[in-house]
Amino acid sequence: MSLRTRTLQLAIAAGLACGLGTAAAAPEGTLRFGTNQQLDDWETLTKANSTYTSLVYEGLAEMAPDGVTLVPRLATGWKESPTKVELTLRQGVTFHDGTPFDAAAVVKNLERVRDTPGQWRGVMDGVDRFVAVSPTQVDVLLKRPSPNLLPNLARRGAYMVSPKALDSGSWKTAPVGTGPWKLEPKEVIKGLRQVVTYYDGYYAPQSVGVRRIEVTHINDPDSLYNALRTGQVDIVWTNASIATRAEREGMKVSWFPSVLWHLQMMDTVKVFNSTKLRQAICHAMNPQDYIDAQLGGRGKIHTQRVREGVPGYNPAVKGYPHDLAKAKQLMAELGNPKPQITLASFDNQRTIAELFKSQMAQIGVEVKLDLMTFGQFFSTFRSGKYAAAILTDSQDTGPYDYYLYHFAPTGAGNPLGTTFPAIDAAVKEALAADDANAQNAAWQKMIKVVNDEALDCGFFDYAAYWAYNPKKISKVVSTTGDVAVFRYADLRLAR
Repeated sequence: MSLRTRTLQLAIAAGLACGLGTAAAAPEGTLRFGTNQQLDDWETLTKANSTYTSLVYEGLAEMAPDGVTLVPRLATGWKESPTKVELTLRQGVTFHDGTPFDAAAVVKNLERVRDTPGQWRGVMDGVDRFVAVSPTQVDVLLKRPSPNLLPNLARRGAYMVSPKALDSGSWKTAPVGTGPWKLEPKEVIKGLRQVVTYYDGYYAPQSVGVRRIEVTHINDPDSLYNALRTGQVDIVWTNASIATRAEREGMKVSWFPSVLWHLQMMDTVKVFNSTKLRQAICHAMNPQDYIDAQLGGRGKIHTQRVREGVPGYNPAVKGYPHDLAKAKQLMAELGNPKPQITLASFDNQRTIAELFKSQMAQIGVEVKLDLMTFGQFFSTFRSGKYAAAILTDSQDTGPYDYYLYHFAPTGAGNPLGTTFPAIDAAVKEALAADDANAQNAAWQKMIKVVNDEALDCGFFDYAAYWAYNPKKISKVVSTTGDVAVFRYADLRLAR
């Protein structure tokens, strides 16, 4: 039995009770949300659109608010083995166009994920085929162990889209899912506002608080906050400095650790080619400075990439606490070299980038900053041009995804195709293990190698903020690791 299966068994009762079985009033009222995220179209695979797509779509599973625990959604349960994942599907569910949600719909959606070029296709690399065993059971037959499959089925790339909409090709402009709300196309103002209303055929009305949601795009943080102050919207995304102002002016603020940031040392062949150099850089970093200067002091420093509670978390790994004397000692042992590196960064991260530059200067490392827009950054930082960047990889889906992205020879976060034999050996051991304890021990071994070789470090929470009108909203719940959106169904309006 895998760790994920055991996590599911513990989570099913809680997920059903909290999300689907708690008595509550019927959905009512209107929520007006202001966001800096813009919608191009409703594609779930190639666009980071969860601010919008999570309104109308659902997956087979979802992450609980802790960002670690998998809970059921359109699948009520699953069994996992090295050769197969058996999915039991929820009954009585329909898409917004009336199409039944069943095994055939799941197979069609998962085959689309597997066959569409992009980041989600890689999640399906270990899949042989999908089999509709019955209307309520799908078997995912595996060519090799795929411990990252289940957690990725809880992410936006595995949202279920109506087969009818997929066949017609209309889903990008006219989304059809199984979620609590359906799009009202006649009320949409392209580029500015999307409007959804409660789907009366939704299978779990008691889990939903709001009947109508209007999402307005406003790019500038100050303009977003002014829209909140003047009553145009009820809740907005914001940053630490504006959040402080909002609290002074009588608004309510909610924050959460949206993602785990860290220093991505991508060139370990030429630039970061010494373990001692990497260790010195890690000790010279002070993430608390980043948290204090840009995140309002809210956040936590972590010792490793996987969070506690995720397979592979290694309590014996202590990371690289800020220790300038140790960093200088390591540089002295190397003969006090004067390496030069270029750090890719983006405009909204400038404070963190400047602090990193000043911290490295204290140990003789010269950092050139290449600042750009986030769009430019996202498309170029892992191109092979840059030695390093400070950013999270993705939501925390476990050690295997971490390996595939950062340390596998073909990983996007390993642009030089560097090989790491000790890490490869630990991964091979984990994939070959046939019980949860052995799997976990091997993943912990991988995390220890990463730490001992200082291949990754400087882990800290990036705090995300919501500011809202407490006269309109009484409850906001976010999911750790989900940067752009709160949990719409869990939001409650003030009465």
